[in-house]
Amino acid sequence: MSSIPILILRLEGVLQSWGEHSKWGYRDSASLPTKSGVIGLLGCALGIPREDTRLIDLHRRLKIAIRADRAGIPMVDFHTIRSQYLLDAQGKLRGNIGEYSTLLSHRTYLQDAYFTIAITGDDELLHCLVEALNKPKWPIYLGRKSCIPSRPVYDGLSNQYKSLEQAIQEIPSPETGQMIIETEAVHGDTTIERRDISMGNRVFRSRSVTRKIIRKEGVKGVSE
Repeated sequence: MSSIPILILRLEGVLQSWGEHSKWGYRDSASLPTKSGVIGLLGCALGIPREDTRLIDLHRRLKIAIRADRAGIPMVDFHTIRSQYLLDAQGKLRGNIGEYSTLLSHRTYLQDAYFTIAITGDDELLHCLVEALNKPKWPIYLGRKSCIPSRPVYDGLSNQYKSLEQAIQEIPSPETGQMIIETEAVHGDTTIERRDISMGNRVFRSRSVTRKIIRKEGVKGVSE
């Protein structure tokens, strides 16, 4: 079996947030980055607007695997928003014109998390993504615009792995211990369902993935 091209991303920051069930005043975060969140990150690097159909094409052409090198600690940030221009679930103005109304918002983040992402696709597309990640059109963020990476996201383009699963297990890590890895499911796999945004209409849908726990020994100097 020949090797395949693998784009490697490292997602590390003070805060990250990857919504799976977010609705109105309750903004959750999954324990691992979502595929739609990673595609959105790449879209920012390329300068593709959120509603652009090119994001659907990226989602279709790329396969990803995720490793939680450092899971992070969940944190809930509580907001009180007061304004004359708050809208309700139907998009209508809350309260009467000219009157102030209040909205309570709960937003969940992961503190000090570190994820490795392995991405595969055709060579031309991956080289285009490398160029965009090195010179992004728009600022890159980790799930929400307030979540800024603490290190460069791009970590290399490799041709030494034969599959996404091999790559996500063998890519060196600065951490040690048990880690969750997640890969996109193929026919015959034992799967779990993850919630994710369906690219194009921003509706949350289920996506089949496989998960397992591995143990890695940290490699001194990697990604420091």
